[in-house]
Amino acid sequence: MSKVIELQHELAGLVFSEVALPLVDAPPPRDSEIDIRMQRVKWDLVQRVGGDRVFAKKVGDIIRAAVDYVIDAPTLYRYSINDLEPDEKTAIGKRIERMLRFEFSIPKGDKLDIKLAGEDVDIKTTMGKNWMFSRSSHDHINLLLAYDESKSLFRLGLAHVVEHQLGAKNRDEKRSLTAEHREHIYWILKDEPYSQNFLAHQPKAVLDEITGQKTGSKRVLQLLKLANGIPIPRHVICSVANQKDPLRRTRSNGGARDVLWNEGFMVLSGAYECDRAVVRGAINLNLASDETLTFSSKDQRITPQLLAAYKTAHQLT
Repeated sequence: MSKVIELQHELAGLVFSEVALPLVDAPPPRDSEIDIRMQRVKWDLVQRVGGDRVFAKKVGDIIRAAVDYVIDAPTLYRYSINDLEPDEKTAIGKRIERMLRFEFSIPKGDKLDIKLAGEDVDIKTTMGKNWMFSRSSHDHINLLLAYDESKSLFRLGLAHVVEHQLGAKNRDEKRSLTAEHREHIYWILKDEPYSQNFLAHQPKAVLDEITGQKTGSKRVLQLLKLANGIPIPRHVICSVANQKDPLRRTRSNGGARDVLWNEGFMVLSGAYECDRAVVRGAINLNLASDETLTFSSKDQRITPQLLAAYKTAHQLT
C-alpha cells in the first residue's frame, strides 16, 4: 500500500464533524499528501477552542485586540490604523502571532512560528491581499491571515509554499504568491466579520466633538451621549478617557451616570445584572460584560418596572 493511501486511510479514521470548519470554496486539486497534512493542521488548530463559531470569534477578537494595542489610543491619542507608521503596522502582525500562540496554547515550532499536527508552521499576516515569504517558509505549511480594518472582515487559510509558486524578490529577499497560486489557498474562514474599530467608524464630526473635550470626564460624557443606543466596548471608554480608572467616570456618585440621568439618559453597564436585565427587557439585546450602552429614559420600550429597577439599583432619584 502506498504512503498516500495509508495516510488517506488514517485520515478517514479521524472525526472532523464536531469542530472542523467547512471550506468556503472547493479548493483546486492538490497533492493528496499535502492536502491531508493541511487537514491535520486545520484540525489541530480548530479543536483547541472547541468549535467553529468559537474559533472564528476568537481569531476576530485577537485581531481587534492586536490592532488596538498598537494604535494605543489611551496613551497616544490615536484612533485609527491609518495613524500608524509602516513599522507599527508590521508590529500588528507580530502581536497577532504571539496572541494566537498564547490564546490557543500552541507550542512554538522548532524553526518556525508554531507547531501544529506535529509540524512546523509559519504565521503570515497582511492588511492587503498577499503575504511575503522568506526562504525559511518554503516547503512548509503557512497559516495565512488577512484582515481589512475598513470592512472589519478577515480571512484565514493554509498554503503549502514552494519555490515555483512565488514571484520576484523584494528588497528584503522575500517573495509573494503569484495570482495563479493564490487560488490554491485552503481557506478555513473567508470574509469573516470581527468587531470594528468603534471610534474610527464614527463620523469625523462626532469623533472631533468627543476628542475635542479637554478632560477625560467630559470626553466620556460626550461619547455616551453621542453614541446613544449603541453598545460601547470597554476599551473605547479607556481610549477617550486617557486615565487609569476610566470606567468610574461612567458610574454614579458624580460620574456620567448621575449627570446623564438628569439629562434623561440611562447609562447601562454589562457588568451589572440589573442593567443587563433592563437591556434585555427593552431591546432584547444581551449586553456583554465589558460593554456600556446609553439609552433614553423616556424611550417607550423602557417600562415603568424596568425604570424603577434601574433607579433602585443605582440609587438614583
